[in-house]
Amino acid sequence: MTSRLVALSLLALCATLVRPWPAAGQNNFEIQVYGSETMAPGTTMVELHSNVAAEGSQRTVDHVLRTQGAFHETLEITQGITSWFETGFYVFTSIQPDTTWEWVGNHIRPRGRAPESWHLPIGVSLSSELGYQRRAFSVDTWTLELRPIIDKQWGPWSSRSTRCWTGPSRAKA
Repeated sequence: MTSRLVALSLLALCATLVRPWPAAGQNNFEIQVYGSETMAPGTTMVELHSNVAAEGSQRTVDHVLRTQGAFHETLEITQGITSWFETGFYVFTSIQPDTTWEWVGNHIRPRGRAPESWHLPIGVSLSSELGYQRRAFSVDTWTLELRPIIDKQWGPWSSRSTRCWTGPSRAKA
């Protein structure tokens, strides 16, 4: 058990030190920083994330609608599958300042974590996210993210570290 703990701790440390690939798309639909914990098996969580881009592009650039003043509503549904695995599903929408409410795209996010039985001193999980977003909202219509997550709880205090590797498709409409 000790060698597994050391190996996983070193892997987690290396994951936070590796420089991520630059994300080429807009980050207007980032909705939260996840901890390593997952939903309990058979449990469903439904969340609504709302945000507005107070600053951003003020006109259409590379066929992507402006971001400044755009209001985003994201529906997230997460289902706990096992004690260490969950799957999330997102529906992204946007209201541009001068248009109506529009569907942006959908993502699916399977995520697994190190089981409690490993007795790690830190929380470790790996989130992957595959998604489609309409060309009017992102240069990249299909994206894949891999996001290792490391966290630690000290009573009421929490520390989280995450890096993101994004693999855009560069598909054009």
